[in-house]
Amino acid sequence: MNRVFVDMDGVTVDFEAYKTASGLTADEIKRKPGAYFDMPPIAGAIEAVRSVIGMGYEVWMATKPPTAIPYAYSDKASWIFHHLPELKRRLIITHDKGLLGDSGDYLCDDRPHKANCANFPGTLLAFVDGFHWPQALDILREARKCRST
Repeated sequence: MNRVFVDMDGVTVDFEAYKTASGLTADEIKRKPGAYFDMPPIAGAIEAVRSVIGMGYEVWMATKPPTAIPYAYSDKASWIFHHLPELKRRLIITHDKGLLGDSGDYLCDDRPHKANCANFPGTLLAFVDGFHWPQALDILREARKCRST
């Protein structure tokens, strides 16, 4: 079974909307207790993740926490427990996403230049330059279709 590793901020969680609404800088947000839990999901992201699960992929959330801010770890986990409880046992918090997966897996991430995403051994679906869930879902559906024929 192929796996899809899904980033949180910028892929499922709307960090930018929270930043705009709060008036805080990115650094202030990272240090604010409860901020990661309070962030809204990106429109359509929850449904997209569930769609990937429905396609038969093994889905894991894979997020990079801000360094040395312990409550950010628990806030990110709490967000998953609240918004995607089906993934409560499929949460990876890491500074090195290049250690995840193998050649048949996928990584959905909006910051491919961070967290060693460039060394992810599978297919990196970079959520940049207008690429987001609609395009990722098309690629994952096509890959699933090709594997089943």
